[in-house]
Amino acid sequence: MSTFELALAEVLRWEGGYVNDPKDPGGATNWGITQATYNAWRRELGEPPRPVAEIGEDEVRAIYHERYWVPAAAYWDAAGHPGIALYLFDAAVQHGLGTARALERRLADVLRLHPLLGLAYLHRDRTLYYARLRHFANFGRGWMRRIASVYAQAVELEHPGGLIRVHRFFLDGHEHLLAAARWVGEKLYVRRS
Repeated sequence: MSTFELALAEVLRWEGGYVNDPKDPGGATNWGITQATYNAWRRELGEPPRPVAEIGEDEVRAIYHERYWVPAAAYWDAAGHPGIALYLFDAAVQHGLGTARALERRLADVLRLHPLLGLAYLHRDRTLYYARLRHFANFGRGWMRRIASVYAQAVELEHPGGLIRVHRFFLDGHEHLLAAARWVGEKLYVRRS
């Protein structure tokens, strides 16, 4: 299964089907696609608008891939960081592409050099972002459950079975180039490059 397929399955697990909650500023939504996004997508294809309640599975997949995965996550997946790709994809879906890119730009160096630390910072920043939203009282509990689940899956993708992919390790004032490291209990085992 590709990272995109895995990420899409995770997003759709949280997005569910058709919703038109009057408390949600996004309005009518189906599988996480708002009516406005669906209208724009169909307009680009030269198709007339139609209710988002009628969106097809192929359209859902195409919209998520082209509007969110490619611009927000594909680079990180190709660079060998599927966990970062998953987390940024979910951020783009939830907060919009501009906010996800701003988070990524601010943390780009940390994400490249220390992916797990970068993911932790992304998670912190998303938590703070949500907490400031005026609809947090209505939707905050669900948002926090969602990003906790996505974060756990992202860490597992970056750190499968406890394996830490690192490039540099500083010990006693010396820099060591490493291929991998693994925590086993309280001991850290490393493999040099």
